[in-house]
Amino acid sequence: MTIPHLIKGLSEGLNMGPDFTILIGATGLLASGNPLLGYFNLDDLNQHNFPTEHDVSISRSDANLGDAVNFNETVWNHYMSFFNGKQTTDVSTAAQARYSRFSDSQKNNPQLVFGPKEQVLSLAENALLLQTMSDPFSGKANLDYVKTFIQEEKLPFAQGWRPSKTPITLASLGLMSVELLAKSPHIAAEEVQITK
Repeated sequence: MTIPHLIKGLSEGLNMGPDFTILIGATGLLASGNPLLGYFNLDDLNQHNFPTEHDVSISRSDANLGDAVNFNETVWNHYMSFFNGKQTTDVSTAAQARYSRFSDSQKNNPQLVFGPKEQVLSLAENALLLQTMSDPFSGKANLDYVKTFIQEEKLPFAQGWRPSKTPITLASLGLMSVELLAKSPHIAAEEVQITK
């Protein structure tokens, strides 16, 4: 992957703004064996707690508890259980589901790493999911789209999904991340873990 490839692909596929893509590309280059070559591959990203891999994923196990690379149905079902009976996502429910994943990791992972960087990544990945499967503002994504995207690791074109007409940017992700944190059931518990 190179930054120009990412800018083109993420713009055409997901309507991601270049600001977000350049940041993600730069973190990918940090993980590369030789960043001066200007490219990285997805295997380079498989480094626990560097640069973007982190505990408290919504669809992967914590590294200390198992396979942190491949889809984990148990972890995903735990997250999705909060949307039971709903047809779309919403920020409030996503905040509760994300916090529950944090609580589960805090309880079951004695080697949990969850500092400021991991909190930002956790919030941003939730915001990114809501925005790529709906739009940068509402957070109301069709759950069938979300399931296809995470469970099958493909864009849900067959189900009728299309990229947002409004670009997804660092600003939109930041705003929704703050909204997710504000709607978290127990912000103080996260802050205690981060302080540790």
